[in-house]
Amino acid sequence: MKRNKWVIVMTWISVLALFLCVAGLFAVAQGQTKTGSTTTEKTTPKQETKKSDRFQVTGLGDSLTAGVGDTDGKGYVRRVVDTMEKDGTRVTLSNLAISGARSNQLLSQLGQKEIAQQVANADVIFMTIGGNDLFRGGAALEDLNTAEIQKNETAYLKNLEQTYKRIRELNKDAVVYHLGLYNPFVDVKKRVELASIAAKWNMDTQNLASKFSRVVYVPTYDYFILNGKKYLSSDHFHPNGAGYQLFADRVSSVMTTDGEGEAK
Repeated sequence: MKRNKWVIVMTWISVLALFLCVAGLFAVAQGQTKTGSTTTEKTTPKQETKKSDRFQVTGLGDSLTAGVGDTDGKGYVRRVVDTMEKDGTRVTLSNLAISGARSNQLLSQLGQKEIAQQVANADVIFMTIGGNDLFRGGAALEDLNTAEIQKNETAYLKNLEQTYKRIRELNKDAVVYHLGLYNPFVDVKKRVELASIAAKWNMDTQNLASKFSRVVYVPTYDYFILNGKKYLSSDHFHPNGAGYQLFADRVSSVMTTDGEGEAK
């Protein structure tokens, strides 16, 4: 009889021990699940902030994008934006162009944090560059050294390629409208030679632009072939208001064809 009681007691003890063991394993499993969930939340990247509902336009480059020579102070960039706004598009404009900038300086500018952020946020980028590399503040008029000009163009194209790449690193979606060079020296003895050189730079620029996604080359050269003086400002180098309006009309036309700049 005592033996039976002892067996019963041991059986209950075993059952209780088994129950406690199972309960302990369950608690550990639950703890691991919670810990794993917490870790996942910490390592999951935060969702990127939604872009503004306004169309972001960014200007880059030299005095042409800055609008130098326009007595109204608009240049082609502000004129394009005005057209967009008349069509119902809400626009935010950041014009970062610097008068006198050369291609190496634009490339350096894109390395600045604040500038890079503006480019990253852009929906459309307007750009002019290369005129100061070629004309060198008018020095090209005094010396049309072929070897020197070729050397300058090689450096310009190298900088331009790196500029396109940098823009694409920062923003893979924005369309870049790169306006080409024109020859402002329409009444000088070396105008024919300068026109030929500018035409070659334009052709090489267009060929380079065609190798990059969503980079559109916009020609301006033809406006100054016959009626150059009519569209030049008093400094005989930059466009006047009428000249910039021609630029703006062409850019707006290209944007309409591409479907860019429409109200969203």
